[in-house]
Amino acid sequence: MTEPGQTDNYSVSDHINAIIEHCGSGVIDYCIYDTGEIIPEFIKRYNLEGQDLVEQDLDKVKGIKFLQRNLSMIKDDLIRHDPSLVASSIIELICDDLRYQDKQNDPQYLMLSNKLREEKRINKIKKKTAKKNRKEANDGKGKHKREFKSKSKFSSKYRDRIVSIREADKKAKIKSEQRVKNKKNKQEKTKKSPQEIREEMLKQLEHSKLKNNK
Repeated sequence: MTEPGQTDNYSVSDHINAIIEHCGSGVIDYCIYDTGEIIPEFIKRYNLEGQDLVEQDLDKVKGIKFLQRNLSMIKDDLIRHDPSLVASSIIELICDDLRYQDKQNDPQYLMLSNKLREEKRINKIKKKTAKKNRKEANDGKGKHKREFKSKSKFSSKYRDRIVSIREADKKAKIKSEQRVKNKKNKQEKTKKSPQEIREEMLKQLEHSKLKNNK
């Protein structure tokens, strides 16, 4: 995502060119870019804060190898890159380079290759556990689940997203109403009462008389 006031409207090429401009050419060999699916309501939340998805204009960059990966995850209602998947992508890149150099017996290759296998094993277990937990949660809904079954396939598949979108719209509306309320309160605080205006006018008139007498 772009950062308001820092990388507004920045694309992939803009990010790369900014790094090259500050650090010099030849500093970047690879660029890992994320093509994971992001649920629309989360993008909408970022849009409300002036942020947007980074445009992937890869054709504008020359001399750099691009690696397409699915790295997106949602953590604490924020779009993040899964650190384990990012690490695995980098390890794969290094291992591929070492294999190209015929260094499969190199200690670095053996260590990273074992780490990569372990990471994949752990991620596989995590996915199975998450899938099992979702299934148990759905089975526990009972009647609620049966009610959704009678609805359309679209409602069944996207009901969680629909609820999230409604919640995001509700929060945005509350936030907007709060801003209007704060602005109104500020205006009321600065607004003078008829009595205050009268007293101010009398003071100005008295000051003017004193000045004329002098």
